[in-house]
Amino acid sequence: MRTRIGALALVLGVAVAWTSPAAAQDAEQNKALYTVVVNQVFNQGDLALADDLIAKDVTHNGSPFGRAGFKTMVKQMREQAPSARYAVTELVADGDRVVGRVTRDGGPAEIVVLRIQDGQVTEHWSMADEPSLRAQFGLNAPTGTAAAPN
Repeated sequence: MRTRIGALALVLGVAVAWTSPAAAQDAEQNKALYTVVVNQVFNQGDLALADDLIAKDVTHNGSPFGRAGFKTMVKQMREQAPSARYAVTELVADGDRVVGRVTRDGGPAEIVVLRIQDGQVTEHWSMADEPSLRAQFGLNAPTGTAAAPN
C-alpha cells in the first residue's frame, strides 16, 4: 500500500524527497494538523475548530467549496452515520501537502489529500476506493466496467 500512496503522491504533484530540517518540521506540523482535522472535526464534529483550521475559501476536489460548504459536508456525514469513526492509517507529507490513507470504521480506504498553508486547510481532495465500497455494500460494478479483483 505504501507504494500505491507514493505513486499517488507523485501523480498529485507531491514529490517525496529529502528536505531541509525546517521543511521537515513544517511537514510534521502539517501531518499533525491533518490528524486533528480527522479526529476532532470529522470524528468529534467540532465545527468551531473548523473555523480555525479550514480556510474561508477552501476548495474540494478542485472546485470552490468554502468553509461553510466544508462544515456542511462534515455535518451531513455525521448526521448520516453518527457513530462512524475515521482513522488515519498512513501519512506522507511534503511541504504544504499531506496525503493520507483514511478508513471509516475499519472499512474501505479513501485517499485524502490536504494542502495546508499558514496553519489552515486550503485544498481538500478525496478519492474513494470505489470497488471496495461497492463490495462492502453488495453492489455490482457499474455497467461496462470490470469487477474489482479479490
